[in-house]
Amino acid sequence: MSDILLGGCSPEPLGSYLKALGVLRLIGEQVDPEARGAWRSDGFALTSRLHATDLLEFFTKEYAPTPVIAPWNGGSGFFAKDNHKALDAIAGTTDARLAPYREAIEAARSVLSRMELTDKPDKDAKERCLLPTLRAELSDAALNWIDAAVVLTSDGPKYPPLLGTGGNDGRLDFTNNQMQRLVDVLLPKSAKDKQFAERALEASLFGTPQSGMKSSAVGQFNPAAAGGANAGPGFSRDALVNPWDYIFTIEGALLFASAATKRLESGTGSGMAFPFMVAAAGVGYASASASDEGNSRNELWLPLWESPATLRELRMLFSEGRAKVGTRDARTGVDFARAIGSLGVDRGINSFARYGFHVRNGLAYMATPLGRLAVHRRPKIDLLAPLDAWLVELRRKGMGDKSPASLQRAVRGLESAILDLCSGTNELPLEVLAELGEVERVLSRSREPLVAPVPALDAAWLSAADDGSVEFSLARSLASTGLRERLVRVRWSAPWRWQENDDGRTMWSDAGLVENLLAVIEREEIESSRDGEPQAPTRRPFAAELGALQAFIDDRIDDARLERLLRGLALVDFGHTVPPPEVYGRAGDMPSAAFGVLALVYSREPRPGVRLPRTAGMIPRAASGDLVSAVAMATRRLRGAGLEPRVELLHEPRARALRTAAALAFPLGSRALSRLAQRILVPTSKEQNA
Repeated sequence: MSDILLGGCSPEPLGSYLKALGVLRLIGEQVDPEARGAWRSDGFALTSRLHATDLLEFFTKEYAPTPVIAPWNGGSGFFAKDNHKALDAIAGTTDARLAPYREAIEAARSVLSRMELTDKPDKDAKERCLLPTLRAELSDAALNWIDAAVVLTSDGPKYPPLLGTGGNDGRLDFTNNQMQRLVDVLLPKSAKDKQFAERALEASLFGTPQSGMKSSAVGQFNPAAAGGANAGPGFSRDALVNPWDYIFTIEGALLFASAATKRLESGTGSGMAFPFMVAAAGVGYASASASDEGNSRNELWLPLWESPATLRELRMLFSEGRAKVGTRDARTGVDFARAIGSLGVDRGINSFARYGFHVRNGLAYMATPLGRLAVHRRPKIDLLAPLDAWLVELRRKGMGDKSPASLQRAVRGLESAILDLCSGTNELPLEVLAELGEVERVLSRSREPLVAPVPALDAAWLSAADDGSVEFSLARSLASTGLRERLVRVRWSAPWRWQENDDGRTMWSDAGLVENLLAVIEREEIESSRDGEPQAPTRRPFAAELGALQAFIDDRIDDARLERLLRGLALVDFGHTVPPPEVYGRAGDMPSAAFGVLALVYSREPRPGVRLPRTAGMIPRAASGDLVSAVAMATRRLRGAGLEPRVELLHEPRARALRTAAALAFPLGSRALSRLAQRILVPTSKEQNA
């Protein structure tokens, strides 16, 4: 056995990937059943009893092409108006290598003659008569192509996007193009043509430089070589394709065996299943656009493996190729990425090359490379598992034709964040959390939301998403107070539900973070004076750090980011969480004296054993920016309780005064209140003696 590096084969573009499969398939079927192949960083490694020279010798002298014909297509060479030179050349040759091709052509012509079809059949004749008859009468060798190009189901024929719409894409018929390329290299007209075919084969397999290529079509398989505007020097360029590249591409596509599967769960008859094929998701790549989903022929995720595999092993891989998200099959590109990250794919695969069949270069479909995803176990992806049913419903309704553009943008943002998490671009699910909050914000604005609120998230999100930032710490503290009902019109129940009538609990608006926090504390002040107000489930809040509050008051944090994180963290179920121990912090980590006075009075328990009544009017004054009056009211309340504050009247600029008042929305722990009391209050004689 020898190792041959096929430097002309790489995972991108699609034609090059299929070329590697085609070479391995042909060697395995016609020469060496024990041949193996594996992907390397610099090409495709073929392990075989053949040496490099033997490989060239086989393809130039022994290779028997697989019959690839499409008598159901106009332009296939079978009808009078078609270009049938290549088909006639193959049908008229006596070359033994092309005998299977000749037999397939003769059988197809016989079927067309019996059916009296002299021109491209209409849709009904093709689907009802011609395709089933060809499927029944063509040889096994020719059926390889039919199985890859067409799936006959109870709902009519289905066409896997890998081979266009039944072996053609627009006016380009893949089969006629294949026959033309075969005639070029297997039936050369001169010694010069023969030499070109030999050099082209070496260039195709080993990536050596090549010149003298002729203009020929490649279709969707290699967008860079397809020609057209801006495809080379000057305004446009013809498609220049190595004929062997195209031949091996089509031969490799035959390894994909499409299948009709019974969808018993939906009762919709039979549908098409294709290896590693899912619905398009217009996220996760540089040119991503929502229009890619509407104008796409789905996505194909092609496996890359580093351990040598035989043709038999690859047949099994591609015939059963599927990815699982939990217990269900992946349906979209985002699902497939989740399956990769949770190892819901066949083992032995190192990564996947992602392709989308998108409209590019006018109205032509191109197999567009969308990047690669490595197969790694990413446990944090499992956090999405409880949301799976909700995510499916969100995509179904949120990306529908009648869904608002704002919701579609939010769904795309969420799916993009999920893909980044699955690919390892983001190691923390923090952006996923924030995008979930954004989706719920957009849903809440609709009078009749299309989807239920986001299900409560497990507390494991708190540690998994913690990036150590001040914004995360403050957002977590606010979220732990049960702020979700203030942010969006949802109400606590099992599960969370949308609130139909305005009961005043939700007041968050498009105003800035400070304005909204002030509205929250004013609303809570009103509710605390009323009896019979329904309460959220009791919970211990995550106490804010004094140093973080100082940064907030000093306007040294990103308010917009804090609000985004708050919306996401508010989705977490804090009911059974245990807050971490309070962080004492450094001696300098202390908010302003004005905040200290207000916080002690707002807490209602400035010192252990001292319980203050509610100080009416203090919060509205502070929220209006009148910090002097608010502090004066607080100091009077403290003196009335027998406590002596060290401050009298404090003046602050209006912007800082408002941030000082807004900081009261953050919960404080007993340790933080004790530190504030030590700074603000004069010690009693008992405390001095102690």
